[in-house]
Amino acid sequence: FECLFYLSKATVSVLYCKTKHSNMLRRAAVLFALLGVASAGGASSRHKRSHGVHGHGHHHGHGPLTLTTFADGRPDGGIRQSADGEDGLDSPGDVFVFDQKLLGDDGNTVIGRNAGYCIRTDPGMPDWSGKDAPNLPDDATNNWGQCTWTLTFYADGPSGYEGTIQVSGREGDVGTSDIAIVGGTGDFKGAWGVLSTTPEPQCQGVLFRQVLEVH
Repeated sequence: FECLFYLSKATVSVLYCKTKHSNMLRRAAVLFALLGVASAGGASSRHKRSHGVHGHGHHHGHGPLTLTTFADGRPDGGIRQSADGEDGLDSPGDVFVFDQKLLGDDGNTVIGRNAGYCIRTDPGMPDWSGKDAPNLPDDATNNWGQCTWTLTFYADGPSGYEGTIQVSGREGDVGTSDIAIVGGTGDFKGAWGVLSTTPEPQCQGVLFRQVLEVH
């Protein structure tokens, strides 16, 4: 053990061990080779994470991980389909489903899928559908829905992450909505935290900026 201690501290000590404790030196060399492999593996894992969606922090043990993604609500971004009720208007109980591209923080690179549904709870203001139910001005400045969706990060994709994040909460059509992160799989197993989503209108359609604080 004394030789092993000296081996880790100075070259002079290595020479001392070599001349007087050659058997211990051989054992020490094997042990340090194994430690070197383990260290390299850890460095490789950290390197992979550094090429993700430019997240900050770390999911396990070192505070929250902050990620920025975009859900692609443009015409070529994926499925955006409403299931209107019997009145054909934007009214409480209507369901809206989506299965869209999940983009990195550059708003361009595809890193996965963003899929789920919303149930309309308060159609208080005119929206993109042009089918607003009359006389329901509970919140005349916004439309609200109860939404649940999953962010899926492609395995071996450009994000550097693999797995899913599930979110659920009340989302508005205007402004920023804070949605609870209720779980995850893969790299995000056991995740909790907050996803803040903000619609950013484009020339065609909309991008939803999603900033996640993952614990």
